[in-house]
Amino acid sequence: MERRFNTTRTIVLAGIAGGTVEIIWVLLHCIGSPLQASLVAEEVARSFLPQMVGLTAVLTGLLIHYVLALLIAAVAVFAYLRTFAGDIDEPAIFATSIAALVAIWAANFFVVLPVVNPDFVTLMPYTVTLISKIGFGITMGWIFTIWGVTPAGHTKHTAHRRLALR
Repeated sequence: MERRFNTTRTIVLAGIAGGTVEIIWVLLHCIGSPLQASLVAEEVARSFLPQMVGLTAVLTGLLIHYVLALLIAAVAVFAYLRTFAGDIDEPAIFATSIAALVAIWAANFFVVLPVVNPDFVTLMPYTVTLISKIGFGITMGWIFTIWGVTPAGHTKHTAHRRLALR
């Protein structure tokens, strides 16, 4: 069965799913540590709006997190379509998705955040934050392989791919 590639759907699914995987990972880390997940969300907000506090900061941090996740997914989709003209195999999609998120992590934690919000850098161990980005990359790659980033804007859904969504 051949189905028309829907760029918006792919971006939204990859961004929301990848962002959610990161949140779940951070929540799991917080269960086993004294860190409160709400503080992580607050620090995300403070990276953009330093004076923000409380519930407003938590909700704004979550909103910012998902907006950034959607932006990452959008850039990735258009990069795949432009760079590879959509002609990229599944292992390469996973490898490049993970590599892109690791590069974003490195830029954030070693260049941007030390200047913008040093408190965020020390909030969690590097391994926790790196694994969250790798989880995003794996999830984004999985969404891209299911919905396809293929030539001429088409994707073939095989039976096993359709079943993976159920």
